[in-house]
Amino acid sequence: MSDITGSSRWRLRRYQSTVRMERLRALGSETFTWADLLQGPLGAVQVYVLYFPSRFELPVDETAAETLRTFGQHTPTATSVDFWDPRDPSFGAALSLFDLRHPPAIVLATGLRRVGDASRGEQSRISDENLYCISFSDTEILSTPERTASAVNLAHEVLVRCDRREIAAYIRSRRAAALLRLVGRGAGAVRDELVRLNPRFGLPGGISIALGGSTN
Repeated sequence: MSDITGSSRWRLRRYQSTVRMERLRALGSETFTWADLLQGPLGAVQVYVLYFPSRFELPVDETAAETLRTFGQHTPTATSVDFWDPRDPSFGAALSLFDLRHPPAIVLATGLRRVGDASRGEQSRISDENLYCISFSDTEILSTPERTASAVNLAHEVLVRCDRREIAAYIRSRRAAALLRLVGRGAGAVRDELVRLNPRFGLPGGISIALGGSTN
């Protein structure tokens, strides 16, 4: 698996109905994260959903992809769904950005937000502070339309309704219990159901917390 955290820069490139990573010129030694890679699509949405297929055209891929397509067709434009091209030479490196060891996996990420209070004369700007993602890589969940739908719906509610700053802080400090309490408070009675789906909460840069029984 290639290392993309050094001096290389990358961008997301659309290839037919899927996306890939494309290398740009080196720009020093700063760390490159999924927030950098997804800056374009994250700037246009509230929730961005990505599916990484198994690379073997397994039944799980057909189930997960079809479920996500249906989800995308029945959500507003503030939610976007994309599919990673399994032929991308940087497929494994893209997975590593989200701290995922192997496909298949679904990732839901928060969109970029505009900040700045116009009433105070502050200029509006796009902020990438407190971005986080929720991922699922349990094949038993992704192989079942009902469980995939439940995972995506619950994660979507958390991303939309819960306090992003608090969630990012708890992920950063790896405070799983506090994170679960916040999810329960912010998104109603979804906490226990979400935990049974083995989610992983992650920040740009590779910090993550696995909840439930997932070790992926």
